[in-house]
Amino acid sequence: MNFNPIIILWGEPNSIFTEIFSKSIRQYKSKKPIILIGSLELFKDQIKKLKIKFNFKLINLIQPDLRNIMKNKINFINVKYSYNKPFEKISSKSNKYLKNCFDIAIKINKNHNISGLINGPISKKYFLKDQYLGVTEFLASQFNIKNNFAMLIYNK
Repeated sequence: MNFNPIIILWGEPNSIFTEIFSKSIRQYKSKKPIILIGSLELFKDQIKKLKIKFNFKLINLIQPDLRNIMKNKINFINVKYSYNKPFEKISSKSNKYLKNCFDIAIKINKNHNISGLINGPISKKYFLKDQYLGVTEFLASQFNIKNNFAMLIYNK
């Protein structure tokens, strides 16, 4: 098995990501395993509210051993996030959580070969605070890339 996973960063915890992800993952046919970075407790609460079932495996955040990730499960890296209910209004409350998620994804990318990094919805208003045009520019800055970067969007 090819162990170069696809990293999926959940993004804004109160967005429609859980619903989008659950619909998309049913059609996923690649042999590349998936690592989802986000709040496991919130994910559980949201899929329960949406009446969705998932099979996942928790990965050790301290030293993720990518050789032990599984293709037939969602390999989950848990990032703590405090919330009152499964879906709340989007605000700057999630900024620290989002930064932690990006830091983990960037660390994995720098230390392992990955197939790609996908991010869920991010609030430009609250998280990027007009510092960057979008997530592509934010990620380029995190890797000290000054130019020659691009965003890829695909739709059948």
